[in-house]
Amino acid sequence: MKTYWNVMAATVLGLAASLGTAVAQETPDTGISGTVSLWTWPHNDRTLTSLLPEFNRAYPNIKVRIQGFPSGKNAYLNKLLSALLAGTGPDVAMVEINNVAQLSEKQQFADLSKPPFNAGALKADFAPFAWSKVEDPATGRIFALPKHTGPGALFYRRDLFEAAGLPGDPQALAATLKDWNAFIEAGRKIAKPNERWMVGTGNELVLAYIAQRGVSYFDEDGKLLVNGPVFKEAFELVAKARDAGLISPFAMWTPEWQGAFARGQIATVVIGNWFGGLLKSAYAPGDAGKWGVVPAPAENGVSAFNWGGDFLGILETSENKEAAWALVKWIAMNDTSLKLQYEKGDLYPAYISAGKATWINFQDPYYGGENTNEIFAKVQAEMVPQTTNPLDSVAYLAVETAVNAVVTSGKSIDEALAQAEAEIKAKM
Repeated sequence: MKTYWNVMAATVLGLAASLGTAVAQETPDTGISGTVSLWTWPHNDRTLTSLLPEFNRAYPNIKVRIQGFPSGKNAYLNKLLSALLAGTGPDVAMVEINNVAQLSEKQQFADLSKPPFNAGALKADFAPFAWSKVEDPATGRIFALPKHTGPGALFYRRDLFEAAGLPGDPQALAATLKDWNAFIEAGRKIAKPNERWMVGTGNELVLAYIAQRGVSYFDEDGKLLVNGPVFKEAFELVAKARDAGLISPFAMWTPEWQGAFARGQIATVVIGNWFGGLLKSAYAPGDAGKWGVVPAPAENGVSAFNWGGDFLGILETSENKEAAWALVKWIAMNDTSLKLQYEKGDLYPAYISAGKATWINFQDPYYGGENTNEIFAKVQAEMVPQTTNPLDSVAYLAVETAVNAVVTSGKSIDEALAQAEAEIKAKM
């Protein structure tokens, strides 16, 4: 029996043979040698380890050690911060997008704008959204190189929509789900009490909504915004979806939530591109052809939003910066690397020219033959950077708790947001 991955590999190889690749490549300097350590978190550690045989074809004299540390409750971040404080740590550290503001000003990260890196020359090669996270516009300092972004959209179950009398075709459904009010109305036709829900969590709606509005937890002056008008509007959207019975009772990332996808209990997910990799490999591998992707419902005409992304920085304590830089550039810019990362986890490249490659533009059998990159490439080009703050990770957890309180215990919006505000201010 053919698996999804067998079919996808054959499809991609066939397209690649006929169309070639669009990604220009740097000739590797095989004379670079040494040992490089890289820290990351689970899943990424396995993905990056699987790339090493190909990396060593290009750089046979560089040995790479990859370590993954738990990411829950900021465990990886705290591990890295402790290492920076002690003057230790890896040669290369991955940075998750929610931690950019907390780490980008740490002088323990090498300034990649300076020799021997000269990363400023690469700015035009990366998505503006991603580059805005790594370069200080005032000083020109570059603390990391973008690896992947998280262009967001709406993943949906074609069969559940069709059974409810709604379009299963992506183009027709995109026209139907033009805004969040239309999303709520469609959800009323799909949801069944204690059996099926339109969306897994309320936090998905909040994160998409505030990103579409260009608002984050803090403004540029460091003022906390979680109790402001945009967050209240986002929570009102959640309350409306809750009252219509559209939100599942499962907490995100729990076994119950994960299992609901295979059981066909959750009709949509509002999230970043990378979630497709989890559907295909873990949550619903047997549902090829049942899923589709459309742009997220728009707010004030804006559909694009980002959810996710990571970066690669080199520490000043590294004793082999030349080899570390070769590794960072290869992971973030090499066609073979980006292709393998996309095939293994639908990780969307921040490297612009990769968006034109055949391995990311194909009729994906998991999505019924849809070329989802027609959506994600447009989202990446349109998504607007949000203001970052060192307390973003703290604010994220507080707001998520507040959303869950509104959904599961019926706490009022004002009370939930006030509590989130107080929790964040206590750590400011």
